[in-house]
Amino acid sequence: MNRLDQLPKNVYDRLEYLEFMLRFRGWISRSDLTDRFGLGEAAATRDIRLYKELSPDNLKLNQSSKKYEILDDSFHPVFDLPIQSALSKLRKRNICDALGISGSNGSFSPVRLVLPDVDLLATITRAISVGAQLRTVYRSVKNGQSVKNLVPHALFDNGIHWYMRAFDLNKNSFRSYALTRICNAHIDRQVNEHPDLKLKDFQWSRMVSVELTPHPNRKNVPHPETIEYDFDMKDGALKLMVRAAVVGYWLHYWNVDCTEDHSLKGYNYQLWLRNHQTLYDVESRGIAPGLSTYDQD
Repeated sequence: MNRLDQLPKNVYDRLEYLEFMLRFRGWISRSDLTDRFGLGEAAATRDIRLYKELSPDNLKLNQSSKKYEILDDSFHPVFDLPIQSALSKLRKRNICDALGISGSNGSFSPVRLVLPDVDLLATITRAISVGAQLRTVYRSVKNGQSVKNLVPHALFDNGIHWYMRAFDLNKNSFRSYALTRICNAHIDRQVNEHPDLKLKDFQWSRMVSVELTPHPNRKNVPHPETIEYDFDMKDGALKLMVRAAVVGYWLHYWNVDCTEDHSLKGYNYQLWLRNHQTLYDVESRGIAPGLSTYDQD
């Protein structure tokens, strides 16, 4: 039996695809491999034979259709497939076409309303890589347009915007900036004189514990046991560790009621932050639902 880590990369990729189609569609044929990878039929047959050697109880040949079908009762995946990877594959048009599903069947994700410019993104990542300063023109919702001198050190996504975490040399503080609000940016070729600056961003390095439970208001959540099942909660709660600089953004994105007395009303608030005290002295807390407005760019 061949071990997966001993397979050539091209063979590994083909067998991984073979198993994905077998697992998610229920069958695989030689034409799937020949069309996808430009193989001849003999090579496709060898791949199927090799996969069968790796796991003989995962598939059988249907003589009438000439398709190799999954054996549900005895199927055990050969390849590790995290759910994030599976969902990522289902977003690809060629995979959807092969499975016979489409966006109208629910496989598409919501459209991202805003995406950063790729050249701007590349400029920022280069600055992070070498520890350089950026001179930017930035548009703030509250303060309008201004010139900023920033030293970026990280990126994060809040589900709607991509943000740059950076030290603002003019304000002498760490802040988060939406990439799509940066009009232009260029690198100051002088490398940052403080290469350990990232270590001083305590809101970034600090991790906070988040405990999410079904919202106690029965008008919001008439059947809390459904929420527990939905979010795979253990002992009635979903526990996460999140960076302090990011947690407010994510709680907002998740529609989590962060009030101490779980006072927010509405069907969209199905989760409550049980350990609300975890947000004490957290910079991004004001972005979280139910807390005071935070002065954020």
